[in-house]
Amino acid sequence: MNKLRKEIVAILAIVLIVSVGLTVYIEEPFTFTKYVSEINLDIPNDNFTQFALLVTIGYDMLPTVAQQFSIGAITVQLLMTGFSPILFGIISAFALLVGQMILYLVGMFVRRIHTGNFGNIAPHNHWLHKYHFLVFLTVPFLGLVGDGAMLYSGHQKINPLKMIPFLLIANFASTMRWILPTLAELELTDVVQNG
Repeated sequence: MNKLRKEIVAILAIVLIVSVGLTVYIEEPFTFTKYVSEINLDIPNDNFTQFALLVTIGYDMLPTVAQQFSIGAITVQLLMTGFSPILFGIISAFALLVGQMILYLVGMFVRRIHTGNFGNIAPHNHWLHKYHFLVFLTVPFLGLVGDGAMLYSGHQKINPLKMIPFLLIANFASTMRWILPTLAELELTDVVQNG
C-alpha cells in the first residue's frame, strides 16, 4: 500500500511540476521581478477601471464550463492603463477562489440531496486529505477536471482550510501565467511603435 501511495504522490508531483513549468517562460522571471519592484496598490477611481474589475471578478467566479467567451480585450485594456499587474493577479486569485468555493458548496448540497444530510468531514485517510497540496495546486490549471475536483471536494466535505491556501497560490500563478506574456507583448508593441 505504501508503494502505491508513493507512486501516486510521484505522479501527482510530476503533473504539478509540468503544469507549473509550462506556465513559466524563460524570459518571464525578469518581467515578473520588474513588476514586483513596482507594486502599486492604488486602484484608480475611474469608470473603466471599476467596470473592468467587476467584469474580471464576475468572469473569474464562473466555472470553467461557463467561460465560453473571452474578456481579454477588457483585461488587456486595463493593463494598458497602467493598472498594477500584481494587484490584478491578487484580485483575480480571490475571485477565482470565490468561484471554486461556490463549486465546493454545490458539491455539499448535492451530497445533502443524495444522502439526506451534509454528513461529516471526510476521514483523515481520504485521498484528498492525503494529497490535498498536490490536488489543489493543480485545480486552476485543469479546467473542467479542476471544477470536478472542487465539486467532489464539497461532496466529500473536505476541510476547506486545507485547500484555500493552495488554491490561492495556484490561482495567482494561473493568472500571472497569462498576465506576464501579455505585458511582454504590450512592451514589445510599444518598443516597435516608438522604435
